[in-house]
Amino acid sequence: MARSFNSPAFVAGVDLGGTWLRVGLAGPDGEVRHRARARTAATEGPAGVLAQIDALVREVVSAEPQARLSGLVLAVGVPGPVDSGAGVVEGAPNLPGWRRVPVRDRLEKLLGCPCLIEHDANLAALAEHRRGTGRGTQDFVYVTVSTGIGAGLILGGQLYRGHQGYAGEFGHMVIVPDGPLCNCGNRGCLEALSSGTAIARAAGVSSASEVGRLAAAGDVGAQEVLGKAARYVGLALGGLINLLNPEAVALGGGVLASSPKFWADVLTSISDASFPSVRVTCRVERAALGEEQGLLGAVELGLDYAREREVPVAKVALP
Repeated sequence: MARSFNSPAFVAGVDLGGTWLRVGLAGPDGEVRHRARARTAATEGPAGVLAQIDALVREVVSAEPQARLSGLVLAVGVPGPVDSGAGVVEGAPNLPGWRRVPVRDRLEKLLGCPCLIEHDANLAALAEHRRGTGRGTQDFVYVTVSTGIGAGLILGGQLYRGHQGYAGEFGHMVIVPDGPLCNCGNRGCLEALSSGTAIARAAGVSSASEVGRLAAAGDVGAQEVLGKAARYVGLALGGLINLLNPEAVALGGGVLASSPKFWADVLTSISDASFPSVRVTCRVERAALGEEQGLLGAVELGLDYAREREVPVAKVALP
């Protein structure tokens, strides 16, 4: 059945993470006017999480007197491979039960507005390229090291999705053959070695931030865990820089904030794994937008959709 909606005036951006679910309502100017968030009900499966999105979107829309669901475009970032054309989430390693979930169709039925689905790292890259570290570049990479690890690529000034739309799975490059089992089913992936989840597991504590606190207090075991994880990230980034020759790379995610030494170790390992002639022309910086990246990227995607749907005003020649 054909999808038919009114031209949207407001954009609701959704950043669906393995830990937090964030929603923001923006006007045509791109300014986020209202925000809401909740801990992701990951254990409740797709139905529970989609019900959360439905409730939070309605909450932010009701907070804006001029907004209506019928005049809304919804853009959702998800932590896993996406068929953006079909609006289907192929899988989300950190969200149990998410396999071939028709998120777009389900949310459109719930909310009655057009819905766009995109990989969350792609949206973070889009936000950083337009509003943050990547402004003014044509070839830019955003990498997140958080609950999971992923990347978004801007090549030639455009978001690069790859042949099937799955580009950017930086966290699922195998770094250590026969290494720890990853949520994707392979072994030795970067995500299984250096994500926040992997760091906490290796140190035997509840979170990467706790590992950072222990390391700062002088715990040698915690320092070793963070150092090894940072080295793997830096080596992988060095290879990525050699492969793509970008103008800039921005790193974000909660793990980077867990320890100042983690950042320093990443930079050292990048130097060990990239050509000097390529590395010297590439800025490697912290991402500028913090936890807002995914949300702002979703807003940007929604604004692009709204602009494409604008009906040009006919010009009438006056006598």
